[in-house]
Amino acid sequence: LASKEDIDALEDMLQTKVGKESFLRVRSEAVNAVKQRRRLDSSIDSVTDAAVASEDDLIINALYECTIKQLGPSILSEYGFPTSKLGLRSLIGATRATGSQRAAATMDRIWHAAEEEGPLIFAGNAPVTKSDKTLIVAFSSLGWNGFIRPEWGATLRTAQANDNDGRLSSSPLVIVHALDTSQSWFSSSPISGEWDEGSWWDTTLKELCCEYGRVCFIGESMGASAALRFSRHCTPDGSVIAFVPQIHLQDFPQYTRVDFTPERKQSLCTEIQKACKETKAQVTIHVGRDEDDLYQLNYIPEVVEAHLAVGKDVDVPLPRDGNQESLVVGNNKLRVLKHDVEGHALGSGLKSNGILTKTIVTELFNSNTWSDSEEPSVRRGEEQLCC
Repeated sequence: LASKEDIDALEDMLQTKVGKESFLRVRSEAVNAVKQRRRLDSSIDSVTDAAVASEDDLIINALYECTIKQLGPSILSEYGFPTSKLGLRSLIGATRATGSQRAAATMDRIWHAAEEEGPLIFAGNAPVTKSDKTLIVAFSSLGWNGFIRPEWGATLRTAQANDNDGRLSSSPLVIVHALDTSQSWFSSSPISGEWDEGSWWDTTLKELCCEYGRVCFIGESMGASAALRFSRHCTPDGSVIAFVPQIHLQDFPQYTRVDFTPERKQSLCTEIQKACKETKAQVTIHVGRDEDDLYQLNYIPEVVEAHLAVGKDVDVPLPRDGNQESLVVGNNKLRVLKHDVEGHALGSGLKSNGILTKTIVTELFNSNTWSDSEEPSVRRGEEQLCC
């Protein structure tokens, strides 16, 4: 890899090979074969059920096997790399060492648990007519073991089945999964691999969302950060559901990516703050008892002000008195819902408590139940304070 021309030629060839229908078909069959052997319940949602993590190593091994088999003779051996896991990793590492991220991005688009190629995956076929449909973009988290999966599909289908108000009968649902396999908090281009402050995602989501009659976003953790950051693309009658988002990564100790510099973390924080202020959609941020998750609320000024207005501390969890399941603070634009759930995996905790589907239905399909009143209102098991 002595010259830029050599690097470009290699990355062009890799992108062509990986993008071929024959490669993607073999890859899809390999992933599907693992899932068929595991036979997990189809109603299991990867973001709410840790059981899917048992598949991770099996799918990763299957990805290595089918990728090495297809790329070995034409690329790995051709460029002097062994036809093995080490050879594939060395090839990607060698291109990165030259300053290019394109080969890594090419592999990232297939290095996940979905049977289809990323980074955007339609759950079913993309509709021909869109203006009469509700689009829900489900942003990926880091997963249980750092292996990315499409999330929220099973939960959204369950919520759709429980839509008693019938909002979906007049506005059929279209689900699109957004996968950030580079784990950059949707801040790098999945095509070039270069850090672009979310520009690729912003442009792509704008083009995707503009044709639909109603647009909603949902995500947990990293996916929740993206749902907030790009919420400008949701429609005024749309909803944004953000479970335990990171607003500023400087105070999220679980994240250790070394190239996420302090400047980039601040830029992400600023973009999320700006989006929360400017979006026309209704936004709900969900948190539990996790100390780090609660502290993130300090970075959204409107949220801090809303808590102060009702005499509450923004980063204090619910009292442990057994009398209160949740606390709502906010108004008809932006609100925080605190739950009596331990740990960071809030979606899983809400499902265990039997209220996840109800929460999704309320936020996505019945958002007109939000109170416009400035007076506090109290419901059984839940305190709702509006300001």
